[in-house]
Amino acid sequence: MAIEEILDLEQLEINIYRGGVFSPESGFLQRTFGGHVAGQSLVSAVRTVEPKFQVHSLHGYFLRPGDATKPTVYIVERLRDGGSFVTRRVNAVQHGETIFSMSASFQTDQSGIEHQDAMPEAPPPDDLPGFRSRGEVFDDASFAQFAEWDVRVVPRDEVTVVPGKASQQQVWFRHRDPLPDDHVLHICALAYMSDLTLLGSAQVHHVEDRKHLNVASLDHAMWFMRPFRADEWLLYDQSSPSACGGRALTHGRIFNQYGEMVAAVMQEGLTRYQRGYRDGQ
Repeated sequence: MAIEEILDLEQLEINIYRGGVFSPESGFLQRTFGGHVAGQSLVSAVRTVEPKFQVHSLHGYFLRPGDATKPTVYIVERLRDGGSFVTRRVNAVQHGETIFSMSASFQTDQSGIEHQDAMPEAPPPDDLPGFRSRGEVFDDASFAQFAEWDVRVVPRDEVTVVPGKASQQQVWFRHRDPLPDDHVLHICALAYMSDLTLLGSAQVHHVEDRKHLNVASLDHAMWFMRPFRADEWLLYDQSSPSACGGRALTHGRIFNQYGEMVAAVMQEGLTRYQRGYRDGQ
């Protein structure tokens, strides 16, 4: 399914929208992909804001697993309409229960001080294999929903290790086909893809433990700094500063190929051993 279809919503009433269903034939996705509901939530918030306001941040909590075979209803609450900033809260509902809750902040075009960290070194994406040829975490069945995306994970031995960082991962990605010149679409597409690989950065040193873990996103926050295109290569520089108590904290910085930092992400995820499994057995 094209990203434009995934992010397209039906308006049911003022401030109420419904997203379409995506249930791949493989049956791999028993629950809704977190980026799917986050992206659609952001679209619903955007629909209630004047075009002069652009989203600059979102903060969301995954409260219950979503049902990939059922549509999701998005209820938007207009918390604030100011001269420079607008705030929205969105509740994503299935079967009468909230599965995801998100706040999003929008800002008019303004000027101020400017600086950013340098883009980290990474091998160019053209030299790396895509997900479907790696044969590791993602196989053809599980990748079905993301086939329109070119995703390339930097091999661990090619990641420049930063002293003191506990766990690092780098991923290049882009939409395979040109997307319309719609800045909002590119932002919502990035929100959609930002959830796909980030929690994996907490597992790079725990490869043998992966099959014994229950893994799920718990919360997700994003900040958008500069314009970008989701159909051009983006470097997702990821790290996991801590994992403890069945949860892992992860952080990602997203750069375009010109070295501009376009977004930042923080996420905490469930990385709990499955019931009945004990380390070392």
